[in-house]
Amino acid sequence: MTAQSHWLRRSLALSLSPLVLASSVQAKPVLEEIVVTAQKRAESLSDVPVSVTAVTGDKITKAGISNLADLSEYTPNFKLVPGGLIPNVYMRGVGSGSNQGFELSVGIFADGIHLGRPHQTRAAFLDIERVEVLRGPQSILFGKNAIAGALSIVSAKPGEELEAMVSGLTGVPSGRDNDIKEFSAMVSTPITDNFGVRIAGRMRQEDGYLYNEGVKRLEPEVDEKALRLTFGYHPLDWMDAYLKLEKSEREQNGRTFEFTHASALTGCSGEDIVLNRVKNTDAEEYAEIDTYNYTLNVDMNFEPGTLSLTSGWSGFESVDLFDADSSSFDTVPLLGAEDYDQFSQEIRFASATGNFADYIVGAFYQTSELQFDESAPLNVRNGALQDSGLCPINTLENVKADLERDFSIDSDAWSAFAQVTLNWLPTLRTTLGVRHVVEEKTGFRDFNVYQSGTKNDADPATAAILNVLLINEHTLSSARDVTVTLPSVNIQWDATDDIMLYAGFTRGAKSGSYDARNNNDGMGPNGGGTNFEFEDEMADAVEIGSKMRLADGAAELNVAIYRVEYEDMQVSVFDGVAGFTVTNAGSALTQGIELDGRWLLTEKFMLSGSLAYLDFEWLDYVDGPCYEGAPNEDPDAGTCDLTGRENQHTPEWTASLSGTYTQPLLNALVLELGVDVSYKGEHFTSGDLDPRGIQDAVNKINARIGLSSEEETWSVALVGKNLTDETTIGIGSPSALDAGGYRATIEPTKTIYLEGRWRY
Repeated sequence: MTAQSHWLRRSLALSLSPLVLASSVQAKPVLEEIVVTAQKRAESLSDVPVSVTAVTGDKITKAGISNLADLSEYTPNFKLVPGGLIPNVYMRGVGSGSNQGFELSVGIFADGIHLGRPHQTRAAFLDIERVEVLRGPQSILFGKNAIAGALSIVSAKPGEELEAMVSGLTGVPSGRDNDIKEFSAMVSTPITDNFGVRIAGRMRQEDGYLYNEGVKRLEPEVDEKALRLTFGYHPLDWMDAYLKLEKSEREQNGRTFEFTHASALTGCSGEDIVLNRVKNTDAEEYAEIDTYNYTLNVDMNFEPGTLSLTSGWSGFESVDLFDADSSSFDTVPLLGAEDYDQFSQEIRFASATGNFADYIVGAFYQTSELQFDESAPLNVRNGALQDSGLCPINTLENVKADLERDFSIDSDAWSAFAQVTLNWLPTLRTTLGVRHVVEEKTGFRDFNVYQSGTKNDADPATAAILNVLLINEHTLSSARDVTVTLPSVNIQWDATDDIMLYAGFTRGAKSGSYDARNNNDGMGPNGGGTNFEFEDEMADAVEIGSKMRLADGAAELNVAIYRVEYEDMQVSVFDGVAGFTVTNAGSALTQGIELDGRWLLTEKFMLSGSLAYLDFEWLDYVDGPCYEGAPNEDPDAGTCDLTGRENQHTPEWTASLSGTYTQPLLNALVLELGVDVSYKGEHFTSGDLDPRGIQDAVNKINARIGLSSEEETWSVALVGKNLTDETTIGIGSPSALDAGGYRATIEPTKTIYLEGRWRY
């Protein structure tokens, strides 16, 4: 038995066996109910017929969850990878790659506003009431682009009483560089009987955990600032309104790519090519992004039901320099600027509950504009395509040119939706839903190739060499108009007062669009002309599950078994030279089982855990990407048949186990101990399934020891994350314009910090 499988079996026994046996144990403690709005109504998590994980604000604070990437350690089958160019988000093995033309496969919503662009995942993450993670297509109530799932982030709101909080943390030397500092504060106060305000802010600095020998600094160095102002207005007993004004700034120096296998050029330079948290980029990489999110939520409560209006203005501006070759050679430093603006409006009416037919109906509109510009001086050496074995030949400059990219998307989408629950019996109900979507998009890509240092067209010799590298000057534009109807049906049965069973079918979709990153307008599998426009992705999902309350309310266990078949899956794959191609890959099947639960063993000790099994298979993916030396490569097309294979970021097993123990002490003090252990099985980190990009199975341990007052007016805590200092990779990729090499992004290493908090 391997160490990983032994750990997995022990985790399963610890986290699930007590829950199964708990019904025979007389237990007095009762779990605190978690209320969610996963179905656009406030209801108990145990009554929601969907695979959902809810992470409370208290857990976010105590576990040191500072962004969505941290959150993925606590939610089964969810993963956010920062990536090289833009963040990648995956749910149940389904996600989008690095391309500005993509919308996320996992719909992210902040107080009801859809944040569908990858850079929007870097928005402010502070003063959170809870985060709800819904797995599987959530098309009816959350919209077209929640094809793999949805994350609903709920911010804390002004209350009826004065509240205040100040916290700070600072890193503790631990033998590894990865120091952090953070300061956050919040004040919430009523101004009048029906008007209140809440203000929250956060400043965070990270020193980095990779050493860049090329520019002599630790990377990525991060400086974040975020500020949120929320007004609450209750002019009438039946009306609530909240206006949120939020802005954040994030500056990052350096990226997380490092070479792990030698290439034609790095093999000649002698630079570090071992997976050891040392990198050698010659460019001083940086990424700056400013985001904004202005949201107005209005609820009007009438006797027949609640009318809700959700208006949102959101967007970002970003500028970044990315050393795309990730080495000490000045091959292709990409300077990009992205500007995105979005407005959305939803009108929704939810009937009062308790009738034979409970329903929700609504309409939604969203308009957005994306502008992306990129430029790069290109310096191609002989080692770009082939390793001659001779360094003087490999490193000899072959051609120079200047590249400029201009890309834009304008989008308008309208939809209407309805969901009705028919309560046949107090214990039996059926929910039917449908969403009809109309979407219009226009896309434009202009790609210019200039003679180096000029604005003159490249000469014929330069153009011919670049054409071999799948780079050529072109202009493409197109428009698309798509209509899609998405149904769902769900049946719930309360087998007992404590056990709810459900089964459901949902059809999901993700918008098609236009490819931003291809470097050519050619035809064929890697052709930028053939693949400039990509089509909608579709999914049919079946899920059965159960929500169980056990041990007289002291424990709960949730189980979901799912099967989702995808058609025209959108993928972004490295073209083997210097660019990426977006295609509709064909069909895929993802299926598995998810379990999560909590058990309050005593008033002092809480145990929680999750376990997920994932089976992903490409049912039809003939023109897949190839890694160098792939045994199934088609020599004529340069593609590989991946039918029957898995996808990147699809570990078979993931699990987590958390324990929290609190012990009252003398003088009205409370000691709290917490340990979180997570497991992720072996998986590929690149879409071409290059074995060099395999991330081995890994366990990570986080822990916290805290001391607080009995009323929790103050607390101090020592927190450790990734205490075993595991080195793990997020995204793997062949080296760009440098034959034979491989590189990977490195995830955060061990961090230990001391935190202090005061609350009124």
